[in-house]
Amino acid sequence: MAEIEITQLPIRGHSGVALPNRFFRQAGKARELALVLPGLNYTADNPLLYYPTRLLAERGADVLQVRADYTHSEFQALERLEQMRWLGADAQAAVQAGQSQRDYGRLILIGKSIGTLTEAYLVSQCGCAQATTIWLTPLLRQPWLVDAALQCRGRALFIAGTGDRTYDQEALQRIQDATGARALLLPGANHSLEIAGDLQQSLKFMQEILQTIADFL
Repeated sequence: MAEIEITQLPIRGHSGVALPNRFFRQAGKARELALVLPGLNYTADNPLLYYPTRLLAERGADVLQVRADYTHSEFQALERLEQMRWLGADAQAAVQAGQSQRDYGRLILIGKSIGTLTEAYLVSQCGCAQATTIWLTPLLRQPWLVDAALQCRGRALFIAGTGDRTYDQEALQRIQDATGARALLLPGANHSLEIAGDLQQSLKFMQEILQTIADFL
C-alpha cells in the first residue's frame, strides 16, 4: 500500500454529535475522495467494505470511512423517514469534511445495505448525483432508493446476490435501463454476498467483487 496516514476528521453529524470516522490520507497527491458507508450490523472492518477500502487506497484515493453505530435504540425507534434524515445528516457532514481536505476531481460513494439508503440520500438530496457510486447489497425493495438511483448521473455499479431477500431483479433492471448502470449478480449469494457453508465459493465471490470494482473504477 502507498504511504498513508490514518487519522480522524472532526465531523459533526446528526444533532451536532461527533461522527466516528477513519480517514486514510495519501502522503502524496490524491485526486479522488471515497466515502465508505456502513451497513446496520456491517462495519467498515467487514470484508465487503474493508477490502474495497484497501483497493481504493492502493489506487491513490483518500478514503473516509463513516464508523457510526446505528444499532442503538434511539435510532431504531425512529420512523423510516426520520432514520433517513439522520443517516443523511451524518453522510452530508462527512462529504463536506472530506471534500474540504483537498481539491478532488472525483467523489466515490460506496455503501453496504442501509449504507445504500445513505447513498440514495446523497444522490437525490445533497447534490451528489454526479458521483461515482458503488451499491453493495442495495435495498432494492425500498421504492425511495430506486427513485433516487434513477437520478444518478455518474457511473454506477450494483453488486447483489440472487439469494438475498433484499434483491429485486425488476427494480435493478429499471435502474440499468434508465441510467446505464453496471451490475454484478452473484448466484445464490446472501446479504453478506456469501454462500452459507461454502467458504471456498464465498472467497471466490469476494475475489470477483474486488476485480469487478477495480475494473469499474
